[in-house]
Formats: sequence, C-alpha cells, structure tokens
Amino acid sequence: MDPLSEIFGSMRIQDAVYKRLEATAPWGVHYSGDTGPRVSFMLVVRGSALVRFKKSRRTFSLSTGDLFIFILNDEPFILLDRPRSAVLDSSGILRLEVDGVIHYGGGGPPTTLVTGSFGVSTCGGPLISTILPNHLHLRLDENRSHSFQSILDLLAAETAHLGLASSSLISCLYEALFVYAIRAYASSSAAPPKGWLAAMSDKHLSRVIEAMHSGLDRSWSVESLAREARMSRSAFALKFKTVLGQTPLEYLTQWRMYKAGVMIRSNDMSFSEAASAVGYESETSFSRVFKREMGVAPREYRRKYALTQSSTPE
Repeated sequence: MDPLSEIFGSMRIQDAVYKRLEATAPWGVHYSGDTGPRVSFMLVVRGSALVRFKKSRRTFSLSTGDLFIFILNDEPFILLDRPRSAVLDSSGILRLEVDGVIHYGGGGPPTTLVTGSFGVSTCGGPLISTILPNHLHLRLDENRSHSFQSILDLLAAETAHLGLASSSLISCLYEALFVYAIRAYASSSAAPPKGWLAAMSDKHLSRVIEAMHSGLDRSWSVESLAREARMSRSAFALKFKTVLGQTPLEYLTQWRMYKAGVMIRSNDMSFSEAASAVGYESETSFSRVFKREMGVAPREYRRKYALTQSSTPE
C-alpha cells in the first residue's frame, strides 16, 4: 500500500451529511465554523458564489464546476452571491430544508450548490491536517481528469434525484471525491513547494518515504535512507528537512508511533508485538517514545480509545 493510501485509509469517514442549495440572487449565508473536525466541501453546479473568510479577510470567487474543500478547518466564513448581499445565519437556512434541498433567495439569477461534510476519526484527523492545507480551491479549467469529473457529476445527479440507498452512495462518493481532489491539487500549480505532498511528488524523497512506510521494523539511519534516495547523506538530510520541515528520523518516529497506535487500538496485539513491528526491540524504550509523541502511554492510549468506542452510538 502506498503512503497516501495509508493516510486516506486512516480517515474512517463518519456521519456524512449533504445539502443542495438552490439559491436565487440576492442571497448570503454565514457559517459559524463550529462543526468540529470535519472535511467539508461545496460544488458549484450552476451559477457563481463568493467564499469570504472573516478572520483572514480572504475571498474566493467560485464559478460553475468549481470545487471548494475545507479540511478540518473551523474558521467562520460567509457564502454569498455578491459582496453586498444580505446574509442569513446558517441555522436559519437549515430550517428551509425539505428532503435535503434548500430553496432560498430573492428571486434573481439562480445558483445551485451541493454542500456536504463528513467527520474524521480522532486518530486520522491530526495526521491529515499535517499534510494538507486548510482549504482547496479546484477550478473547472485545471485539467480535471475524466474520472474526477464523473464523480462530481454523479454527486450532483444523486443529490438532485434521491433513490434507494442514496445516503450510502453519497458517502462513498464523498470519499472518492476527496481522493481525486487531493490528486488534482498535488499535480496543480497551486500545490506548495514544501510539505508532505511536495515530498511525494519528488522522485528522491518519495522513494525514501515509501521505503520507510513499508519497512518500519528496519533499523534505519540517515545514511541508509540517503542510499534509498540515491543522494549523498548531507544533500539528502538538507533536502528532507527543507521540504518536510523535520529531519528524516523525526518523520520516521512520528509515523512509527502513528502505526503503533493503530495496532494498539486492536486488543489482539500486545504492546511488545506493536513495539517490534515498528522497529523497537525494547518495550520500555518504545513506551517512552510513544508517550512523548502521542501524549499518553500505550496502555492509557488503548483504554481511552476503548472508552471512545463504547460511547459512540451505533
């Protein structure tokens, strides 16, 4: 399994919801941003809209076919058709919903948006937030793949005409949409030159990251990792730190502890087995590093996860 698939696999999509907004100008909606750790998106099916963030004072202009994604970002924002339109709080807008569709506005030119969100498990959320930006704006004209566009078309069609098992299908479309969006972003000019996605786009660093992820139990050193990258030790260490913001061994430790956490959450694996699987011969040294990285000792980590699971409604 490649590293990106591992990270997406950690998301564990929960509580997916959607709304279809049929708005007519003038219209505006204020979102408080208190929904918790969720991935949210809006797809402009027709018309146009503005997304304005109050704190950062940034405004994005969306056109037909554009996709905007909020990644675990709870910053308040306003969605409206033009800068001076009156704004209604989202709680008032939700009261207008009938069968997943909200009709709202002043009767002018129409805009149709499909909006949705899904929760992310507390285990996968922090990992995703470290490798992705707070939001993505993917324009229709940015060489969107046929398969990506097909997912968007299916989502627009399914929310327009609900059928049997629509909620389950829409949840699956959300997951596919998110993966395609990250792919498109990683290959676009908007992708930053630094960070995890930049490293995965680099032929030298991606080779090293894949080696680390597939061989967590190996006794890695900076020298052996540099050989995987086919670079000198000094050039590799500098490039890795410049692009990812941490040393190779810091990254390796972070990922080892994350994967150990996945193993520990399964009561079928002992702490010593988890330690060995991520390259630690001593359970004591493993526990010390785990507590430093994860904030709690392995035993407490398992207990807290079990309590969270038992309190989660079926």
